[in-house]
Amino acid sequence: MGIVIVEVCDVNPASGLDLESLESTYPGTSVIRTPCLSNCSECALHPYAYVNGEIHWADTTDELWNTIKTAVEAELAGLL
Repeated sequence: MGIVIVEVCDVNPASGLDLESLESTYPGTSVIRTPCLSNCSECALHPYAYVNGEIHWADTTDELWNTIKTAVEAELAGLL
């Protein structure tokens, strides 16, 4: 099985999500929180996160949560 990396910037609204729960729900997933992902223009506009290096954003954190889960599921399905 492969690994799915979810990265989030500490100052982005997405950092308020319980992303670590993805690690137990989707084995093979790892969450990395960093002080800055050097994507300040996106960070100022939307909640966003990277899933295996691909940026995912939404207008709200609830929408982003669903987008992240879908991306993680797709990544894991492709890695099996």
